[in-house]
Amino acid sequence: MPYKYTGQMQEAITQELEQQYNPEQITERRKKAGHTTIPQKRIYQFVYQNKSNGEKMNKKLVDELKSFEVLWKGGYFGGDPLNPMAKSDYGQLGFMSVLYATYLRCIKPYINNNTVSLEIGPGRGAWTKALLPSKEVYALDALPEEHNQFFKYLGYPKNVKYFQVKDFKCEMLQDSYFDYTFSFGCLCHVSFEGITEYAVNIYPKLKQCGNCFWMVADYNKFNSASLNLNSLSVWNALPRRYQLPLKWLLFLLYRDERKKPPLKADENDPGPGRWYHAGIDKTCSMLEKVGYKVIDADVGTNFRDPIIHFIKP
Repeated sequence: MPYKYTGQMQEAITQELEQQYNPEQITERRKKAGHTTIPQKRIYQFVYQNKSNGEKMNKKLVDELKSFEVLWKGGYFGGDPLNPMAKSDYGQLGFMSVLYATYLRCIKPYINNNTVSLEIGPGRGAWTKALLPSKEVYALDALPEEHNQFFKYLGYPKNVKYFQVKDFKCEMLQDSYFDYTFSFGCLCHVSFEGITEYAVNIYPKLKQCGNCFWMVADYNKFNSASLNLNSLSVWNALPRRYQLPLKWLLFLLYRDERKKPPLKADENDPGPGRWYHAGIDKTCSMLEKVGYKVIDADVGTNFRDPIIHFIKP
């Protein structure tokens, strides 16, 4: 008995049901499975019962789509996804820490129990903790482990090795061993020459297609963020009645910061713990000369500092 549906959606569902529940196909499948062929009448009862259920479901879905016709005149708009500080329907839940966003973008998709990870400059181990799902984690730092209280913070995981480095040679690392490297808040305190040495000496330690995420300092990006502090401040997302008093408070707290002149890229004299300009373009050019492939010159999760994503091709 033929079924006549109206509209392309009904026709598509009918064709799918007829193919899925074709009586001859059912009988043939039962024969192949070694079952005795069931009466044709029972097969047709099964087929048309399922067709009837499919028709009811189809009507329900059509009605569901029609129910939207009276909603959201002018089109649903929950906020501007291209504006990093845009208000949205999420209200207080509409913002995320730069650090957590960086974890989601740069670490979580790349780390699993088969990954051998390398971190440059772990400090106490905040980012190392995010790398712990790795098979192994190697951490290189200029300071001794006891000074950083590294293992104490992490809870003494057995898959982590810590090395205090005296140079940039990375001789303690095996060749073609690492799947992933990460550095955040470290290389911005290392001269461009030091970053270059790390890039050169880590290259042979990586496996092919090994992913790297390195944060460096860029005075131009820093100056831009400083000049646009008002528009980038999370306080702008607060209700208007709270904005004015908080803006005055922030102005008083950070007025000395605002008076500081922009950083100059040519001011890179050595100094303990100082912040060195490396620059996005200059660093990416150096990485490509070493042999890396830059995937993303700046992943964009940090308003102030660039994080470069590159691989060993």
